[in-house]
Amino acid sequence: MRATMRAREPHPAPPPPAARGHHGLAASFGFAWTGLAETALRDRNLRIHLALGVLAAAFAAAAPLSPAERALLLVLVALVPAAEAANSALEAAVDLASPGRSEGARIAKDAAAGAVLALAAGSVLAFLAILPPAWPALWARAGALAPAAAGALGTAAAAGLLPGPLPGGRGVRAALALGGLAGLVPLARAAEAQAGTAAAALLLALAADAARRRAAR
Repeated sequence: MRATMRAREPHPAPPPPAARGHHGLAASFGFAWTGLAETALRDRNLRIHLALGVLAAAFAAAAPLSPAERALLLVLVALVPAAEAANSALEAAVDLASPGRSEGARIAKDAAAGAVLALAAGSVLAFLAILPPAWPALWARAGALAPAAAGALGTAAAAGLLPGPLPGGRGVRAALALGGLAGLVPLARAAEAQAGTAAAALLLALAADAARRRAAR
């Protein structure tokens, strides 16, 4: 019992509820954004989801989809990173509650990871269901959409790489961020719905903010 108590001592106590109540709505959004950005720093899987999310958002922007199909894709673009962040939060909470090896901790972590996997697999299946009807129209516009596709690939690469460890320091990160931002321009020009472009831009902004936080450490 003593060893367990000593192991938990380094964790700071949570602030009292009264102190939390003083934060306004803007501060609450800021804390939530910080949680996503810091998770992207630590979690390789979230960085992968950011890159894939940009590609899915670009498809939702440029493809001739019904409003329901487009909305479904964009909701999934948001849900998968959200689930990954929730998984990371649960893992951190389990580590605080059970610092040593524990069968209960393993079950909790595996179940949370399985939930993310199920949601990601469902997202892929939804995309595969939506793609075939839209493919003929996309193929017919392949030449016109080529710049948008290239831009989306560049933005996706930037979103996936920026939060992670990179050689070359701030110069490389700045160039990567600018390249990702430039990739949004042809996508916006070709988009049938700018909501997809906005989703891709938000994912890139999250990755860039995570990179800024890494550089500041």
